[in-house]
Parts: sequence; structure tokens; C-alpha cells
Amino acid sequence: MSVAAAPKARYRQIALALEADILSGHLKAGDQIPSERTMADEMGISRMTARKALQELTGRGMLKTLIGHGTFVSTPAIQQELTALSGFTQDMERLGRTTTSILVNAEHGTPSAEAAKALELLRHHSVYKLARVRLADGMPVAFECAEIDAKRTPDLFSKADFTTASLYMSLEKYFGIIPTSAEQTVAADLADPATALRLKLDPGAAVLRQTRLTRDAGGRPF
Repeated sequence: MSVAAAPKARYRQIALALEADILSGHLKAGDQIPSERTMADEMGISRMTARKALQELTGRGMLKTLIGHGTFVSTPAIQQELTALSGFTQDMERLGRTTTSILVNAEHGTPSAEAAKALELLRHHSVYKLARVRLADGMPVAFECAEIDAKRTPDLFSKADFTTASLYMSLEKYFGIIPTSAEQTVAADLADPATALRLKLDPGAAVLRQTRLTRDAGGRPF
């Protein structure tokens, strides 16, 4: 890895050099990046400078840090626009499998920064947060976290038993919200320890990570 002289902060020079190696294919998805200590020793920089370089690329999704394992080149995400929507329950039913859920969390609170932006809410607005381990024929196959606009779905958690109920079907039945379109990102990833425990996997096992923003028939995100 070479760093050309340029009137940029040292950490940014290093980040640009790493980015070039990734885009050129010299570093491939899954390759491990040297640790902060190794980078500092080999390049004559501080660990803070190395850390800032890695954080810049991690924030842009080019690198992925796994606690206890190191930093790796991320697999590029696949973005999809969806016009035929179904939820986990419907997908499994089509395969002839019985679905249930383990309820991990169900609370009323403020949205995460990502959800507030996606749902076009202010940070003091409220959402329902639903986290479930999804089971197919009794086997855990997914860990699902949803944030739903609370203003449009009053008393959501009193309407259905979400250990068995479909979220999409419940929103349509009780609030007239019909999932109509979505933008979805799917990327290969490695299971963090908490996810691995919930899915009965080894930490670092390969998983698919999916993020979906769903809209109603009027195009409003919910």
C-alpha cells in the first residue's frame, strides 16, 4: 500500500490508498485489514491516525469491523426496488413451513437516527420497536428488528400477538396500511456474537443482512 504526498490529513491519505486497493480488486471482499497497531508500526503513524482511516471507510460501508476478529473488506451491498411485497410469514407459508417468533423486544420509544431519516420523522417523534427471532418449523432462521411510525399505528402491540402474527398483515387489518413498495438492501455479512447466539450459529458465521424501507399505496414510508 503506497500513499502519495498530498495536502490532505494523513488519515485521509491512508483511507484513500485503502479505498484504491479495494476498488482495484487488490483487496477483495472478506480480506482482513491490518490492525491499528500493525498499521501504526509499519507506516510510522499513531494508532489514532490508523483508527480514523479505518473508521472513515467503515462509515462508508467499505470495511466491516467485528469485535474480537478484526476489520475486513465488506461485500458490496445489492440494492433492490420492490413492488411485490411479502413478509417473513407469507414467504415461509409459500414454502409450506410453519412460522413462529420469539419476542426479544417490544417497546414504544424514539426512532433511531436511521429510522427517523427513512420514515421522515423528527427525533422526538415516536415509533414502535419490534425485535423478534423468526422461526420456521421451530428452527431460528432470522433476527428481525422493525421500527414502525407510532402516530399511524396507535396501540399496535395490543392489537396482535406478535409471537405468531404477521406484522404486514396486522398493519393492513387494523390500520388499513397496505405494504405496496419498498427499497431494500441486501449484503453478505458475518454474524456478531449477539446475533449468532440468537440464531444458534458460531460467531462470525456467514449471514445475509437485509434492510428494507416499506411504503404504503400512497408512497408514504411507515
